[in-house]
Amino acid sequence: MSDAGVPKLGAEPVGTYLRNTWYVAGWATDLGAAPQQRVFLEEPVALFRDGEGKAHAVSGRCPHRFAPLGQGKVVEGALMCPYHGLRFDGSGACVHNPHPGGQLPESKLQVYPLVERHALLWIWMGEADKADPALIPDFSWLSDPKWEAVRGATVAEGHYELYSDNILDLSHANFVHPALVAAAFTEGTRKFWQDGETVHAEYIRLDDYLSEGIGGMLGRVGAKQDFYGWVVWHAPAVLYFDFRAGPPGTPREDCTLLPSLHAFTPETPDTTHYFWATARDFALGDAEFTAGMRGALEFAFEQEDMPLIRDSHRLMRGLDFWDLRPLILNGDGGGVRARRMLQRLIDRERQPQAAE
Repeated sequence: MSDAGVPKLGAEPVGTYLRNTWYVAGWATDLGAAPQQRVFLEEPVALFRDGEGKAHAVSGRCPHRFAPLGQGKVVEGALMCPYHGLRFDGSGACVHNPHPGGQLPESKLQVYPLVERHALLWIWMGEADKADPALIPDFSWLSDPKWEAVRGATVAEGHYELYSDNILDLSHANFVHPALVAAAFTEGTRKFWQDGETVHAEYIRLDDYLSEGIGGMLGRVGAKQDFYGWVVWHAPAVLYFDFRAGPPGTPREDCTLLPSLHAFTPETPDTTHYFWATARDFALGDAEFTAGMRGALEFAFEQEDMPLIRDSHRLMRGLDFWDLRPLILNGDGGGVRARRMLQRLIDRERQPQAAE
């Protein structure tokens, strides 16, 4: 991810977000000795590790002259402002003033709950006393040595719900990803359902050919396979993609699994932090295989999906998705359910008394 500057922010957030939930703030190993300046849900946030290596998230705007704290550095375990050298600890308190007198201000930075789990940093942008780590979705395979994952992180132009739509609707692959074209995505059996506050999309195609890209990755080009694709959406926009394939008749649980993460954290209404990973439990330690897998996935996500979603977002002219009266196809069952579920959760959060 780039620290090329802070996006232009208004006086108040103009987007509507679910706040009492966990968002992905980054890959844990990407946050090292140097802090990071980020914007999540239109709020500036600084991420840093203290002297013991514990990760913290605090307001990214210095209360003195409003400089980006995440562009500073960590000194003696505290985050130092790059503008005038004030230092702040993980509790948000100013612990050092290098100027004459050295008085420490009483005001504190806002602190955001931050949990390091499953190789990721998870941030809670809402009420801190409601931040229950048990609510973090299970992506334990990302830190399991049985699996070797290729991963990425970027800032993508476009509303984050458009990116969720893209993962929940696998039928787009036939038209956006030439190397992933396969009958499974458009001709397979489709099923969409809800389980509590999660949304599921399933695609099944038996005894047919995989795409050249996936077939090549699995070493099965020209060999018919049973294909199973299952996407699980967790509000507001963290998705798990369970991709399985095996020789016809192979029990589903015995098919080769390629698990994927697709996490979308809104930066602004027009930009989205996109964190992705796909793992395998074969060809472990094969650097050439890993490089090829990473290159193919990066190209699909960042050079094929993202430009199309970017331009779709621009053509929406800032209008609400439903106000544009979108056509609904039979592959939209997952995306529609996720959008409606997210709106219900946001409405419930904004009217807590009404929900009791």
